[in-house]
Order: sequence, then C-alpha cells, then structure tokens
Amino acid sequence: MKRSNNFMNNNYINDDVDHIPVRVQQKLEKLQQLEYVINQSSIVVVSNTEGNIIYVNDLACEISNYSREELIGQQHAILYSNEFQTNKQDDIIQTLKKGQIWKGEMLNEKKDGSPYWVYATVVPILNDQQKTIEYYSISTEITEEKEFAEDAKRTNENYRLIAENTSSLVTLIDKDGLFQYVSPTFNSVLNYDTNKIMTENFFTLIHPDDFDIVEQDVQTYCKKRKESLLMDFRIRDESGEYIDVEATIRIINNSTYSSNDLYLIVMKDIRNRKAVEKTIYHLAYHDSLTNFPNRRSFMSKLSDEMMSRTKSKDKLAVLFIDLDNFKNVNDQWGHDVGDLVLKQTASIIQSSIHPKDVAARLGGDEFIVLVKNVQSEEDVITLVKKLLGKFRSPIVVNGIEHSITCSIGIAIYPDHGTTTDELIKNADDALYMVKGKGKNNFTIFDETIEHQSFERRLLENALRQAIIDNQFYLEYQPKLNIATNELIGMEALVRWKHPELGIIPPVKFISLAESTGLIIPLGEWILRESCRQTKELHDKGYGNLSVSVNISVRQLEDPYFIEKVQKVLDETGLDSKWLEFELTESIFADLKNTVSILQEVRNLGIQISVDDFGTGYSSLSYIKHLPVDTLKVDQSFVKDIHVNQESQAIVLAVLNLAKTIGLNVIAEGIELEEHVDKLSEKGLLFGQGYYYSKPLKSDAFEEFINNNNAIA
Repeated sequence: MKRSNNFMNNNYINDDVDHIPVRVQQKLEKLQQLEYVINQSSIVVVSNTEGNIIYVNDLACEISNYSREELIGQQHAILYSNEFQTNKQDDIIQTLKKGQIWKGEMLNEKKDGSPYWVYATVVPILNDQQKTIEYYSISTEITEEKEFAEDAKRTNENYRLIAENTSSLVTLIDKDGLFQYVSPTFNSVLNYDTNKIMTENFFTLIHPDDFDIVEQDVQTYCKKRKESLLMDFRIRDESGEYIDVEATIRIINNSTYSSNDLYLIVMKDIRNRKAVEKTIYHLAYHDSLTNFPNRRSFMSKLSDEMMSRTKSKDKLAVLFIDLDNFKNVNDQWGHDVGDLVLKQTASIIQSSIHPKDVAARLGGDEFIVLVKNVQSEEDVITLVKKLLGKFRSPIVVNGIEHSITCSIGIAIYPDHGTTTDELIKNADDALYMVKGKGKNNFTIFDETIEHQSFERRLLENALRQAIIDNQFYLEYQPKLNIATNELIGMEALVRWKHPELGIIPPVKFISLAESTGLIIPLGEWILRESCRQTKELHDKGYGNLSVSVNISVRQLEDPYFIEKVQKVLDETGLDSKWLEFELTESIFADLKNTVSILQEVRNLGIQISVDDFGTGYSSLSYIKHLPVDTLKVDQSFVKDIHVNQESQAIVLAVLNLAKTIGLNVIAEGIELEEHVDKLSEKGLLFGQGYYYSKPLKSDAFEEFINNNNAIA
C-alpha cells in the first residue's frame, strides 16, 4: 500500500531542501521520524465530536482492508464488530463524555467481515475552554495475543509452540514469581540468558514504582478469577534499563508444569506507543518554542495551587510579563531572530524564579509566572526587581546585542482575586498600567487600577458616540492576480474620522471595540456599507469584483449573526458569491462552535478566508477541519521572502497544504517587485499590498479600476 503523508504533511522538505535552514530541516526531519514511528507501530484513527472519522493512517487501512476514502466521513463504529457495539460501545461513549481517556480491548471487523482484536487508547482532545474537539484513537493489534491466550488453554505444548514463534514476551510463573517457562524473546528483546533467568524471580524484574500496583492487581485478580488481567508496567532488561510492556495475565489450572496454579503472562513491547503518547501529551501542554507550559497547562497548575490554599492563609502571586517593543525586533531582524530572543527571555525568567515556581508562555511576547510561596508583597517585589535587573543586560543573538526590557503586572492571591480568571485579569490590568506609564517597570494591582484608565474610558465613550453619529468610512485595498495584474477583488478597511481628534488609526479602536462588544454594531455597519458600495460598482459595470470584509470572533458569537448577514444581503441586493469574510486564526480557539457557524456562512454562498495565516501554532493541524476557501499568508512572511529562506519555506508549506486540501492562497503586504518575483516563483497567484496600491477611498478606488483596465 502506498504510504501517505497526510498526518504530518512534510512533502515540501524535498522541495529545494538545500535552501532550507538547518534548524528548519531538523524540525521537519523530527516530524517525519515521528510519522514513521506512528505508522509502523500504531493504528491511528481521529474522529470529530459527532463520531465521524476525519483521519486514518496507513496501518489502519492495511489492517481493516478499507481504503482511506471508504473510511473518511464514516462513523467510527464502521470498524466495530456487532458484539463490541452491543456490549462495550456505551462504555466508551460515557467515559469520553466525561472528558476521560478510555483504554481497553476492542473486537473489530475488517471490510470482509473477518474479526480482529486491538487494544485501544481513546483520548479526547480539549480546547482552551476544556471542550472536546476531537478524539484520537491509538491502538495496537492484539489478535495474535488473543488467539494465543485462547489456544493456550488447550495444552501446555501449544503454549510453548506459540510462545516461541511470537514477538511477545511469554512466561509461566508460580504464585511466588518463580519462572516455570520463558520464551526465546526474553533473550532477543531483553538480552537475558534464558537458562540463567529461570533461577530468577519475575517480580524482581518489575520497576519498583510499578511493583505495588502490579502486586495489588494480581491479588485482586486471583480472588475473582474472571477475565484476563490486562495492565501496563515496566520491566528490567539485562542491562538494567526498563522498558514499557503491555501484559495480559491469566491463571492456568492443571498444568503439566505444576500441580499448583500457574500464571501465564504475555507481554508486548510498547515503547513506541508510549513515546508517541508522551509526545502528543507534551505538545498539548507545552509551548513548542520555549518548552514552557502553555496557557492550558498554566491554568490547570494555577487552579490546583489555589484549590490547595482554600483552607489556609498561604498566598501566591501571578506575574504577567510582556516584553516592551518586541515587535521592533521582529520587524528589524526577522522572526528567526525574534524566536531566539524569546527563547533567551524564557531562560532569563526561569533562572530568576524558584524551581518550584511555574513559568509559562501565553503566546507572542507574553509570559506568566506562578510564584507559589509568598509571605508578603516585599517577597514578590524582591523577585520582580531581580528579574527586571537581569533584563538590563542585552540579549545577544548571532553576535548582535538586543536591548530588551519588560513590563510586569502583579496580582496576589487571595488579596487581588479568588478565581483563576480574576487573578489573571487583575495582573493583566496592572500590566496595562505599567505600559501606560512608560514600560520597563512593575505595578502591583490595587482597586484603583480599574478606575485609572481614563484615556481608555474616554475613547470607549467616543467610540460609542461615533457609531451613533456614523463617523466611520471605508477604504478599499485592491487584490490582484500577480501574474496577469488583473483586479480580482478588494478588501474593505474601516476608518474613523473623529470631529475633533481627526483620523484615529484602527490599531487604537478595533481591539477596544472587540473587548467592549462594540465590534458587533460597528461590524454590522462595515458589512452593510461594504455590500452597498460593492453593489453600486456592479451596477456601474464592474460586475466581477468581490469584496472581503473582516469579521471578528465576537461577531461570530452573536446568536443573531447569520440572521443579520442575510438581512444585509437582502437590503443591499448584493449576490452572496461576491462577498468574502476574512477571519483571523483566533477562530481556532473554539473549533467546535466555529465550524457550525462557518458552515452556515458557507450555506449562504459566502466565501471564507483565514487572515494572517501561519502566525498561529495550531493552523496546520486544524485548518483541514474548517469550511474555508482561502488562506491569506501573513505579511510577516512576505516582507522578507526575497532574503529569508525560512519565510520562503513557510510560504511553500502553506501553498502545499492549500493544494492538498483544495484551497486558494493570497499574500498580503506585497511592497517590492522582489516580493512579486519570489512569490510567483513559489507558485502563488494572488496578492495585495502597497506595491500595487495603498487602501483607497471609494472614489479613488473607482479611478484605480479605470486606470487598471483589467478586471478578472
């Protein structure tokens, strides 16, 4: 069967590999190695929350005799036998509904109806809101072991013959753990001399940390004497190293070896499976750049620490850390250098805190620290001053010094909050005050901070009034086919002209509109005005122009969003096929709800584009699950694509991904002819940026159309 690369799509590693930086090659090589391990050792099936299969690896297809096309989209139960569906399926469903991991044996059926056994671990994958978004089933076929266990009941001779021809570790022991038989695999896998080991005791080979639980489970099993005992533990090889095994234990009566009961133990080497599980767990709870815990992991640790202090007066502190002007490093030196600065920043933070404290990366240039043992504010201040002091020394990357400072907001439990959200919010508010007062400092939260952001409150009031007074207008940036210079559409961009303050840049008010919820009425105005003006252009004869409108996640959360969109289309008369919604990668935060909303948008005939694609860590793994049409490559990868091989590799990866799953790609931020040449060389067709035109008011945009003289 032809091997597929869909699980970790790294086809591009062989495209122009000599020009990919060594660090990128190494990362890609590690991904390929992990893919190889998974495909060789485990059956992997991924299902969505409705139980529909969305991914299977080659081994799953080979064992089940189904093709990938026959499985994708089907219910996972297509693989189950009738017996399993009747007796065990409800147990799996109930366990997964609780967000718990299910482990156990499954009797499955191949396409031709023949049965086969697997031992499966089904893991619910949760998002940041602790909602299940996918189910990963990692299993190994145990048909051989199951058949062996059944056949072994007949005669001891059958035990010997089968044991000597299996890759599993097979042994018979008495109740005291003395060996009565060991299979040849004790030599081939564990390197023991099979004659010498017969004088040893099986239980002495078990890892000390596993011994008590193994002993307890075996004793319980001996009393019940029902189904086979299935368990994982570690066993020592001849060199003294321990390996993970999956063991099936059964009592054998009336053996020719002994008049007493014996234990048949069949052990399977599961080191590869454990390595895969460990890798998946680590990726789910750690930041890939700094190896710090991520937001999900930090929130869990903070919650545990707060729970442990509910009956005591012990305090803890949260330090919210943000690097000052870090964007300048990325803009001037590129993301490669920026990543190295972030890694050194993580080292500085880690070296400043106690080993028991927890440092995490929230994303971008934001870090957060949990200080566990706090006696007083002075303790925290001493720590923070130590941390700020370390940032006085420049960070050196590739021989270049980078002067980096940081701002820190502090909140102390329980003085400044009794819930995780409250504590982090108050630390963030304190950080906001530091930023507003010149940065490179720290502030401890107090109740007055909530009332000190005078400018923010003034701007919020002005924004509310601006929506009422219609102080906004739109500009449009052209989108073109960079190969033919044909105009294919435009992106609508909102502008605010205050009657007294003049033009207020979007960076000042968009985030405020989102945090206050004002983005909902503002976004509705932008959508209506974009559709109205586009319909006017169509009526003037420019009939093949589409308009892209940026949509906030807050708008998608509005229960009346779809109804409002339909109303705007009806009122303006714009055909929905000429409308596109641009969404940022923050839509990945709540994938379960997002998919259903976006599908409703698609049902209206509206195109969907993912803006700033490539800047998030979850893009490649989640994009295939979203009903989208276009990926917009973030301008940070475009601005240096003519000189930065990593940016070239990333853009090529996006193009390969899009081609694989049938999506369009457009690049933003094109400013130089070299950008056009390099993007064209990589196979990209569409783009926008100042090289073609800055955003234009409606009259100027119409003039641009007439001068361009080419509409796709």
